[in-house]
Amino acid sequence: MTYGGLLTVMLLGMAVLGMAGLWAGTHALLHDRVPGRWFNRIVRNRRLWGAGLLVVLSSVLFLSWAPAVIGLVIMIAGHVIRPTG
Repeated sequence: MTYGGLLTVMLLGMAVLGMAGLWAGTHALLHDRVPGRWFNRIVRNRRLWGAGLLVVLSSVLFLSWAPAVIGLVIMIAGHVIRPTG
């Protein structure tokens, strides 16, 4: 495989992963559900996890590490904090 072909495959893979993350984050934020049974068991606060995932994905748009770190902290909080109410 040539260098240009390898870069094209990597770019397409990143685009597919980005779209999957966008779908999963939006779905978790709007519907309070995460995809898969395993994720459903380990994520306690699904909306917080979805918001964190969307912030992590926005770091690609801003080309900055700060939103990625903030989003990871929010995603970890979604795993730890139980929803109230």
